[in-house]
Amino acid sequence: MPKIELKAVQRELEKGQVWPVYWIYGHEKFKSRELLKRIRKAVSDSSEGTPHLSQWGEEHFVASSSLDAESIVDAACSLTLGGGTKLVIVQDAHLLKKPEPLAALFGPSKKKEELPSVCILLSKDLDGRKKFSKLLQEKAAVISCEEVTEDQRESWVQDLAKRRKVELTSHLLMKLCTLDPWSLDIIDQELEKFSVAGLIEDVVLEGSGRTGGMEVFIDQFFQRHLQTTISHVSYFADAPDEALPLLGLLGWNVRQLAVLLSDRENGTRYAKLAPYVEERFRKWSGKWSLNEILRLQQELANLDFKIKQTP
Repeated sequence: MPKIELKAVQRELEKGQVWPVYWIYGHEKFKSRELLKRIRKAVSDSSEGTPHLSQWGEEHFVASSSLDAESIVDAACSLTLGGGTKLVIVQDAHLLKKPEPLAALFGPSKKKEELPSVCILLSKDLDGRKKFSKLLQEKAAVISCEEVTEDQRESWVQDLAKRRKVELTSHLLMKLCTLDPWSLDIIDQELEKFSVAGLIEDVVLEGSGRTGGMEVFIDQFFQRHLQTTISHVSYFADAPDEALPLLGLLGWNVRQLAVLLSDRENGTRYAKLAPYVEERFRKWSGKWSLNEILRLQQELANLDFKIKQTP
């Protein structure tokens, strides 16, 4: 059958109809991620309300030229621990060199209870010239998650705002529709900031350039006051020359805080803090555990690498 519209798939899932194979492709990751959640929920929901599938009934693959489709078929055909419908999720399915064996899993949509397995293949694209692609469109659920066109942006922004319980002014709606770059993930992140911080529209989307904002941002960040922290993002959101030094400053503070927390946990005294900053760090240290601050340190290192070392 031809490609299925997202809304049609959602209606099927609401009725309890599930396809044994889904091929989800396109560059709009938000759409594919949301659809994956809906399919997972439809497959894992049981009359007893037991969430056993997420623990025992899923198998994940990341496709590559070395991964053969037979391994995916074998996983789909194997029994799950505790019974139920097996869910097989394949990332980067477009990299499969010979996907033809997947045809053994094809079939019409059925009630979840009638299916031994459901295979979800997430792909960058779908090459319509290939014989397998034509068979896929005839025998499986093929869903396009392409980028949102400009004329569709407004309805998507309004829908996401409704989810986040954010009231949009016409001015803010226009700003969100004309952001560059634009994607549903970016819009959802912006709306999340508003929903958490309850901000006026210019605070996150535009920088203000006022002095003192950076210091307040750092202090409120380490005190874990999320609302105030987000309200001060505007001081560097549109200023890379301020944001990059801030990343280094955050890293330094995290390192000092990690040493202080390690001292507290291990009874050592390695932290060397000047008297005028010691009080501030001790105040922050009550808000964090050592494991949390070490995870934060790793995340900051990853962010630093992505910003400075990759295109």
